[in-house]
Amino acid sequence: MDSDFLPLFIAGSSARAWHGRTFPSTSPVTGERLASVAAASPQDAERAVDGAARAFSSWSATSYAHRRSVLLKAAEELENHADEHIAAMALETGAVHAWGSMNVAEAAATLREAAGMTSKAAGVLLPSADPASTNLSLRCPAGVVVAMIPWNAPLVLAARASAIALAAGNTVIFRPSEQAPFAAGHLLARALVRAGVPAGAVSVLSCTPEDSPALLDTLLSRHEVRRLVFIGSTPAGRAIAAATGAHLKPSVLELGGKNATLVLPDADLDEAAAAITTAAFANAGQVCMSTDQVLVPAATHDELAERIAARAKAIEVGDPRQPGTEIGPLISAAAASRFRELVSDALATGGRLLAGGPDTDGLLAEPTVLTGVGGQARLVTEEAFAPVVTLHAVRDEDALVAEANRGEFGLIAAVLSADTTHALQVARRLRAGAVHVNGPSVGDEPHVPFGGLGLSGTGRLGGAESWQFFTEQRTFYLHGESLL
Repeated sequence: MDSDFLPLFIAGSSARAWHGRTFPSTSPVTGERLASVAAASPQDAERAVDGAARAFSSWSATSYAHRRSVLLKAAEELENHADEHIAAMALETGAVHAWGSMNVAEAAATLREAAGMTSKAAGVLLPSADPASTNLSLRCPAGVVVAMIPWNAPLVLAARASAIALAAGNTVIFRPSEQAPFAAGHLLARALVRAGVPAGAVSVLSCTPEDSPALLDTLLSRHEVRRLVFIGSTPAGRAIAAATGAHLKPSVLELGGKNATLVLPDADLDEAAAAITTAAFANAGQVCMSTDQVLVPAATHDELAERIAARAKAIEVGDPRQPGTEIGPLISAAAASRFRELVSDALATGGRLLAGGPDTDGLLAEPTVLTGVGGQARLVTEEAFAPVVTLHAVRDEDALVAEANRGEFGLIAAVLSADTTHALQVARRLRAGAVHVNGPSVGDEPHVPFGGLGLSGTGRLGGAESWQFFTEQRTFYLHGESLL
């Protein structure tokens, strides 16, 4: 951050909140205050929508070639300042170098993918019963988009929520998580501004959780706001869904998951242990796609558990700014407290500890592996969002699938097997928005649709699905004008 004050960004200018209020941004790494952050009010939301609506008129009318150029330049901007972005994410979110680097690379790739879509076909030409007339069905930019971005993969998710929206000619208001107001909003907005988006095409409204409902209601009440993207927890997603439903505003909700990795009897156990360790502990398990539970046949359970535990014990936990650190801190004291509660509760139900444990060193938690956890434990049904994974011995393949499909989440899963064809057959039986076959559950690509089922969300982001969502279909009847 450039100073100890982080302003709002509205209509091309930095601004203090209308009422002058701020909230602190505190580093999970050092415990020190990083900045006093402007806490947006409904009045600030009105200003942001006014600016975004003005910018929409010009941005949506620009040529696809110009929008493509801007998005490509924004990708270059991110990469040219990669080191400072990685440092900012380390201090603000606890991201280790590899995770920060992935954020920069994937955000840039997402911008480039969006740039390639700017010349996507605008619609179709349809015949009329009147030979002298023609019908047109066109995809047109929707308007102002509100993008609510979480802290855990801030650059990637900010790009996912906004790049194709901008490519289609919309304008975007970022509402970043209060736990990463800089990385989840300002980083991408600055790159886009440097690349040439017009004033107001991107805005950043930071606020406290307490102020968020009023801010959101103000944004949704404006007719210029036509779409909303929310990436975050399922409880918060329920509230967002109620708000967007009340205003009849289309939304994409990308929420949490209780993700399973299924290990089939013929899987290579070394490869399985490597994939599961990556999926369970990347970014200290603070990823919506993290593997929470491993389902494995009883015959290979113990051997796989030992291999995962050995890998977990070898992971270096510490300051994310230091070379060699593989896992940084949890994001907050509340997150550390919840980790301790979940692991302690699992042990109280009969769970057996194979690595790690409930104790934390401040916000640092050791990668934790459990087996034999009782069915009443919270870890069986709740998303962990922490560095903890449970193993469950299961009778047969049908039981593996049934256990994976238990519950109302349906975000992502993984199936590991020596037989890829059979693994895909099993994957198709899983109720999940995405399934990785012979790879870790953490990972996606910008041109591929991604989203969950059930309590894991509604709608999809990525590729053609995003283009459909961020545009409106409009029909035009050309009477007395034949184009066929």
